Amino acid sequence: MRSAPDPSTKSRSMDKLVAKLSNHVALERGDIDAIERAFSRDVRLLDDRMPIIEAGEKPRAIHVLLDGWAVREVAVAAGRRQIVSILVAGDVVDFNAFMMERADMDVRTVGRASVANIDRTALSRLNQESSRVGQALWWETMVGASTQREWSANIAARRAEPRIANLLCNLFARMMLVGGVEGNAMACPLTQGDLANACGLTQEHLNRTLRGLRASGMVEIRPGVIHLPEPERLAAIADFSPAHLHCANGDLFFAVKRDAAPTEDVSLVLASAV
Repeated sequence: MRSAPDPSTKSRSMDKLVAKLSNHVALERGDIDAIERAFSRDVRLLDDRMPIIEAGEKPRAIHVLLDGWAVREVAVAAGRRQIVSILVAGDVVDFNAFMMERADMDVRTVGRASVANIDRTALSRLNQESSRVGQALWWETMVGASTQREWSANIAARRAEPRIANLLCNLFARMMLVGGVEGNAMACPLTQGDLANACGLTQEHLNRTLRGLRASGMVEIRPGVIHLPEPERLAAIADFSPAHLHCANGDLFFAVKRDAAPTEDVSLVLASAV
């Protein structure tokens, strides 16, 4: 069951959403004010594992994750649910909602989350008030599609260790872009069961692989926190490139430079040198 609107969330800062959109378009004060007006009208605070969208329902609004985490899931055989993407603060959950007759997936929170709903009228008004915000939202749809392609390639083409490393680097980079990383650590409510599901692995296989990454000093996972002491090394193992995030502002301090032709050496590039 969905929670009732929480009045205290309506005055919540839109910092993470603004940070996300600012990665694509230079927003001015008037643009930020327009975002705050549009996305603060209908905000809900949802508890852990609560639905944002349920498969089969008729979409009436676009949902934006202002704070917290969520997963997109698809029902598969024998009642199992497969995680097909992970959402972090600042992500637009379902920008194509107004084009769908019925939702074709479930989206639920992981941990507590703050979710803004914006209907078609409010979205049209926002686009009229600020063309830059409209442009940034369209950029965000491109990044979402690109991120999903990267997700599919990671699951299909990589062995367990680089697959897990790539997912962790992806989440780390996306959290960096909204100011969610401090001291190479990010708050993360995902369980090891969630990570195994997202990587298409059994939990035993995931745990065994994570033990190796821990032993190498590249990953530390505590309840509610993921710490990457040496993200450059992890990025090399993962063959992780943030190109799919289309980030132009240089906020990522680690990346992997991919040459036109594959080579044996992977060159790590600091953002300061980009």
